[in-house]
Amino acid sequence: MTTDKDECLNSGSKISPTYSSGTYFTDRRRYSEDTAFKVQDFLGLFLPFVSRYKFTLNSYIDVGCGSGEIVKLLHSSLKENGIQLREVKGYDVSPHVQALSDDVVEYVHGDFCAADTSADLVTLFDVLEHVLDPVQFLRIVSLKCKVLVCRVPLDDSLSNALRDKFKQMFVEPGHLTFLDTVSALNLLAAAGLHVADYRYCLEFLSPSGHRSVRSRIILPLRYLLARVSPWLLSKTLGGVSLTIAAFTESGLRDMKPRGI
Repeated sequence: MTTDKDECLNSGSKISPTYSSGTYFTDRRRYSEDTAFKVQDFLGLFLPFVSRYKFTLNSYIDVGCGSGEIVKLLHSSLKENGIQLREVKGYDVSPHVQALSDDVVEYVHGDFCAADTSADLVTLFDVLEHVLDPVQFLRIVSLKCKVLVCRVPLDDSLSNALRDKFKQMFVEPGHLTFLDTVSALNLLAAAGLHVADYRYCLEFLSPSGHRSVRSRIILPLRYLLARVSPWLLSKTLGGVSLTIAAFTESGLRDMKPRGI
C-alpha cells in the first residue's frame, strides 16, 4: 500500500529547465549583493525563535543556494550567536553550484526533493515563487526537516497590478507565483506546515531594492508607509518580503515552547 509520504517522496519536484540548464545563473554571483541584508533579516526572526523553543540544531541545508554566499554567512552568523552546526549544505539544481567550494559548506548539485537527505533546519531564500506546484514542493521539503524558514517576496501589490508587471516578472526575475501575506501563510498551511512566526522584511532598503530611478524616487514614501504598516506598504507600493518560520510534523513532535 502506498502512503501519502511515499507519493510525495516519489513525485520529486517540478523544476523549470531555466534553472536546471544553468541559464538563470550565467552570472554565479547573481543577487549576492543582498546576502548580508537577507541574513540579518533571517537572524531577526530566527534567534528569538530559537530562544523561545527548545531547539537543538545540528544540521542545516539551504535549498536553492544560488551563489552560495547566504549559506556561508548564515552559518558563520549562527556560530557567532552560539549555535554550532555539525553539517551544513547548499543545494541547487543549477550546474554552476559544482564550481562552488568552501571549507565548511558542502555544495550539492541536485534536486533536494529527490535526494535521500534531511536536516534539522531547511531554508528557502526567494525560492518558493520560482517553483511549479509550490504546495507539493513544500510538502516534500517538510518531510526532510524539523523547521522550515522561507523568505517570500510579496509581489501581489497594487503597484504591480496597475503596471501589469506580472507578465514581465514571469521572464525576469522568473517568478511563477505572486503572493501577499495571507496567501503565503495559507500556502504553508495547505502544505501541512505549522507557522510559528513571521516577520516583514523591508526589501526596498536592500542594496538591490533601490537601484532604479523609480525606486529611489519613491523610497521616502515607502519608508513612511512602512512606519505606519508594513502590510499596507506590501499591498500598495510593494518592496516588502515575508520571512516565515514554520514547524513540520516531526518538528512539532520534538519541540515544545519553554515552560510547557
